[in-house]
Amino acid sequence: MSIRRNTLYNLLGRIAPLGVSLVTVPLYLHAIGEARYGVLAIIWLFTGYFGVFEMGLSRASAYHLARQHDDTPAVRSTTFWTAFWLNLSFGLMGAVVLYAVAQPVFTQFFHMSETMRRSVLASLPWIAAALPLSTLGGVLAGALEARERFAYMNVIGVFNTAVTQIGPLLVAVFISPELTWLIPAVVIARASGLLLQFVGVWRFLPIVPSALFDRTRARALFTYGGWISLTNIVGPVLVTFDRMLIGALLSVQAVTYYTVPYNLVNRVSMLPGALSTSLFPRFSRTENEEGKHLAERGLHLLLAVMTPITVTGIALLPLFLTHWISPAFSQHGAVVGMILLAGVWINGLAYIPYGLLQGQGRPDITAKLHLLELPFFLLLLWGGIHWLGLPGAALAWSLRVAADALLLFYFARLPLRLRYGLPALALLGGAAVAAPQNMISAHSIVAALLVVFSVLWALWIAPELRHLLLRSTHGLRRFSPAQFWRHP
Repeated sequence: MSIRRNTLYNLLGRIAPLGVSLVTVPLYLHAIGEARYGVLAIIWLFTGYFGVFEMGLSRASAYHLARQHDDTPAVRSTTFWTAFWLNLSFGLMGAVVLYAVAQPVFTQFFHMSETMRRSVLASLPWIAAALPLSTLGGVLAGALEARERFAYMNVIGVFNTAVTQIGPLLVAVFISPELTWLIPAVVIARASGLLLQFVGVWRFLPIVPSALFDRTRARALFTYGGWISLTNIVGPVLVTFDRMLIGALLSVQAVTYYTVPYNLVNRVSMLPGALSTSLFPRFSRTENEEGKHLAERGLHLLLAVMTPITVTGIALLPLFLTHWISPAFSQHGAVVGMILLAGVWINGLAYIPYGLLQGQGRPDITAKLHLLELPFFLLLLWGGIHWLGLPGAALAWSLRVAADALLLFYFARLPLRLRYGLPALALLGGAAVAAPQNMISAHSIVAALLVVFSVLWALWIAPELRHLLLRSTHGLRRFSPAQFWRHP
């Protein structure tokens, strides 16, 4: 299946959850309150840190199964089962450790009411149970990714998002908004998608009679997955510790003011995430120069598409938060979201060198970079929150991902096209200055002009987009830029 079609499937699989979130987040805030929403966000971030017990095997299984694309189903089945049982074992071990660690952490570390604290502690068995479910889901998703069954993956992903968003919301509205009800509802909802994922692997890998565990395969998985595991140790701190530290230094309400715009603007990463996921199996099977050429083409198009989307997001975010939630919420969250959007833009471009390095067998580079960045980020984050509050946390996160992107481009040997990057940065800065607070104002006119100019600029630097636009006017229904990304 072609990369362009895979990218479309992955993109649609990310857009649909965004639509669900846009509807459910205000309803959640109304039904359970900002404090409980902040506590839930902290719980799932805390659980995410224990993803280290996944040991990098999800990405390792995707890498090895992609390289075994032309091998027999029995070979692939043995690799899958080896990763499956390893991940289940480590997930259960992690659940035990999480249960033991969570009680002192939630007792001493976070500022929350005693009622909510007791509810969290009573729900610890459910919180721990979420970990092995997550590790198993990672292996199943890795197998489907290796077989490039992105359409099926994303149908299941949309189903999971709908169930995990709507199910607990119904519990909050019709039964109780207390955390002792909401946390089990989220865990049960997340578990519902595992069976459908397994059915897909059984059909598309396909699973056939084979050895259920192979020591040689386990060593190969650990060799690759060890570096991914290091990334899994450091990565959650780099990506999510901002919200944890906000909860510790400020309040759980402040976590909500930060998390809602963060989750919203991070949806801009849908496109680079979709593209990178589609490219990873190809990166894993191609030679270095061919993979680099594929990455350069994807990066050029990604820059052209990401820039007008981000400019539009920065320009409209204050107005959107005002009407989506409330003017008071916009006052707290708009500046945070605008700063984060700039970071999301450059972080989105970094998806390409990140995937290229891991796809060509160099996960050690990405792991070492994350380890190097960690102490600088923690210091910057603490200082940002201490002196600037929520905007300081957003600034620290964006500066960290910018430095990470520059290093990834360097080690992947991908060129930084400043003649395109600098105008894009100027457009982002202009949108931040001109972002209107009211629908009708001089700022609104300037922001609209910047959005239009960013679209024209994107069409100018990317002929593929012009071809797509011209073809679409003639009734083309396929996402197919002319002569773009043939099968390798």
